[in-house]
Amino acid sequence: MGKPSVNIAFENGNIGTVVTSPDGICTIVSSAVANGGFALLTPYTVYSLAEAEALGIIPTIAGNYELHKTIKEFYAEAGDGTELWIYGVAKTKTLDELVAASSVVLTASNRRVRFVICKYAPLVAEVVVTAGIRTGFPATIAAAQAIADQFTIDKTQPVVFILEAYNFTGVASDLVGFSTATDNRVAVLIGDTETRTGATASKGAAVGVLAGRIASNQVHVNVGRVKDGALKPLTFYVVDTPVEQVNVDAIYDKGFITLTTHTGKSGYFFVDDMMACEVSDDYHYLTRRRVIDKAYVLANQTLTNFILDTVPLNNEGKIQAAYAKALEAEVVRVIAQEMTAKGELSADATVANDNGVECVIDVTNNIAQDSTIKGRIRVRPHGYGRFLEFTIGFNTGQ
Repeated sequence: MGKPSVNIAFENGNIGTVVTSPDGICTIVSSAVANGGFALLTPYTVYSLAEAEALGIIPTIAGNYELHKTIKEFYAEAGDGTELWIYGVAKTKTLDELVAASSVVLTASNRRVRFVICKYAPLVAEVVVTAGIRTGFPATIAAAQAIADQFTIDKTQPVVFILEAYNFTGVASDLVGFSTATDNRVAVLIGDTETRTGATASKGAAVGVLAGRIASNQVHVNVGRVKDGALKPLTFYVVDTPVEQVNVDAIYDKGFITLTTHTGKSGYFFVDDMMACEVSDDYHYLTRRRVIDKAYVLANQTLTNFILDTVPLNNEGKIQAAYAKALEAEVVRVIAQEMTAKGELSADATVANDNGVECVIDVTNNIAQDSTIKGRIRVRPHGYGRFLEFTIGFNTGQ
């Protein structure tokens, strides 16, 4: 049976679409070169680019150029003072080995890290491609999903991986996409601040920019929200083509996060925040994933206080209604205080005392027999204006 514990299972299929947690703390797991101040396979925590550079992470092309670039672009978006974990892995290691190595830094962070940003810069650049991307990439995504699920369930540490579409050919029709995939804890980015041809020969993506925008946003805010302003980099490319000349719709339709421009707005923006899973998945979007993950952590923290608590029973061995109501109210109170009050859940202003959180205890279960309190927690997310459709014409007063 195991030790007394809290077990919360994620529901799916509800959306109907075809202590405060560290919501956006990231770790960069990167191909790297060691030096006197920076050792491989060792977790470091920094709060600025200057601190990373003080470790000896500097932009030498034969050394840690890619890692430095990723950290630099992260802090350009997130700002100094943002917590960032760094974990270097030898350049002889494969992308799959980078993904596997993330378990070490996730454990070392003691549940603080929620996003794993993989920056792949092997000693010898890979050239083999399958379906428009690095050969074996579907297996890499699956491995990342497995680690994220493991830490979420076993450690109550919800994790999301951000991977780069390494070796993308630049041809959207080559990509298979994620229309039937189930990896709702992995997102894949296409687009970089440097071209494929050139001194640095970028084969990956600007994952530091995406990570920085995630770290600076509340859980309910889409990384592509126009109101937040353009991204800091002034150039973005897909392979060698400037983003504004790329058919980003074709990349978006395959389920990848990528870049775009908007009419009347200067600069670049993320198109959206899709995960590597089918559209019908409740957690197809990163905002949905982050919102439910925060509620999950808060619910676990709250319910843990009730482990081995004395439960008053009625003459049928079932939980008394007053105790059930008190437990429900405490779960709702904590989630509402930490999320609804901060605008991260939708409260219906037309309904008295509505706060977008519901907790219902099953009062029919015989606690005397199985010592199990069963219940259901539901939270109401925000909607997002992905498509704005209006008409326009003359008003002649008639």
